[in-house]
Amino acid sequence: MTGTILLILLVAGVLVTGRIINGMAVQMSERVITQISQYHYRLLQAEFGRSEKVLAVAAQFIRTHPAASETELQVLASTLTEMDPKVGRIWFMEESRQTLRSYSRGGELQVPAPGEDLRRQVARMPDDSVRSRVNEQVWSMSCRIRDSRGAAHICGIDLPLQEMYDYMAEQNPHSRSYAILLDPEGMIVYHPNPQMLGRPANESSGFEAFREVLATGRQTITYTVSEYLGVDEERIYYPLQLGGRRWVAGIGIPRLAIEQDIDDFHFYTILTAVISVLFFATLLIVAQRRWRREYDLRRLSEQESAQLHLQQVLEQIDPHFLFNSLNSLYALIRCNPEQAREFTLTLSKVYRHVLERRKQILSTLSDEIDFTWQYYSLQKIRFGDRIELTTAIDPALRNWRIPAMSLQTLVENALKHNRITGRNPLRIRIHTEGESLVIENNYTPRSEGNAESLGVGLERIRSVYRFYTEENISISSDAEAFRCRLPLLPPEK
Repeated sequence: MTGTILLILLVAGVLVTGRIINGMAVQMSERVITQISQYHYRLLQAEFGRSEKVLAVAAQFIRTHPAASETELQVLASTLTEMDPKVGRIWFMEESRQTLRSYSRGGELQVPAPGEDLRRQVARMPDDSVRSRVNEQVWSMSCRIRDSRGAAHICGIDLPLQEMYDYMAEQNPHSRSYAILLDPEGMIVYHPNPQMLGRPANESSGFEAFREVLATGRQTITYTVSEYLGVDEERIYYPLQLGGRRWVAGIGIPRLAIEQDIDDFHFYTILTAVISVLFFATLLIVAQRRWRREYDLRRLSEQESAQLHLQQVLEQIDPHFLFNSLNSLYALIRCNPEQAREFTLTLSKVYRHVLERRKQILSTLSDEIDFTWQYYSLQKIRFGDRIELTTAIDPALRNWRIPAMSLQTLVENALKHNRITGRNPLRIRIHTEGESLVIENNYTPRSEGNAESLGVGLERIRSVYRFYTEENISISSDAEAFRCRLPLLPPEK
């Protein structure tokens, strides 16, 4: 029972701990989402910061080299595109002359496509803008500078949007998040879906969150359905400074990616809990079996000890019976020698029966009633009409058992402890009640103490019951009667 209670407490502790761990798992998932988004955000900062640095280096070169040759500009463009693989083209234009020189990756001078008036586009474009070129969307970053002679120049770089996203994806191929980037006007510059590039933000792409971050400069968390993946996601919007203006980067983390980790965490937590419970249950079973073996050994030892004690008591039966009988014979010799001789002959027959049953611990109720009547006939010689015995036994219980010679012992005690006279005869009644045997007699105790009573008989009866059953004899008395109840033991199978 103690082990079961401990097991229940362990299971309850595991359940409570599981709830705590579940709360910790939720907090952990939030931290993981924050860490993933911050990592992706810092990656965007670093990459676009490198693009700004490329533009700054190009502008500084034009500022210090107002009359740079074609070769110098080609070398510069080749070097700068190596610094930032996202840059698809670098271009320079002197505003007074409307001269535009454009260099693609590797420093190759680029000729405008038919119908493409780059000079007019450059002159009108803001410092950062998304524009369409032939078959592609391009993000242009530019700045206006004056050289050492005071001439005005426009210097810029073009980042093809699709190539830029492909390059960024290669830098973090195993990322569980994706990013979008919106310029200050709400134009989508960076998005995993090519069809969204160059389009204005809408409600599905987080326009409300974009406006909030643009206005406050603080990050914002939204829960939405990804228009790119079509699954629930948590999207965190961050402010991003580019070209002196505030842009907005949105980092989307699909819930599926995090929930898979949480499910794995729960699985291993449950597995650990189950293993712990099974391990404890195994230890409990082993301990219970060991305790059971020790208990059986202890019970065997107690039984052997009780049996030894019982044997010692049984060894006192013969002297006890003979001692009491000789006392009765002594008293009878003094008052009636003739009855004493008859008592001696009857005693020899009864004592022979005692010797035959001396090793018997339990006896059937039928045998005990018969032996009690033999003993009663012995005492009848001494007391005559001053004693009377009656029995009423249920025939169905005659094969049930009681300690051997227990009835004789109780009848003998009644003779020893009561005043027996012609006016006050001793009436003993033996009958069954339920599964018990009741011995009762009228109670007229002697005024003087009975020095002959050694208590051996009752102790022997109690010892037998302690050995065979949890029940024991019960004794009660009042002013009129003395009663003793003996439990009946089932017949031997």
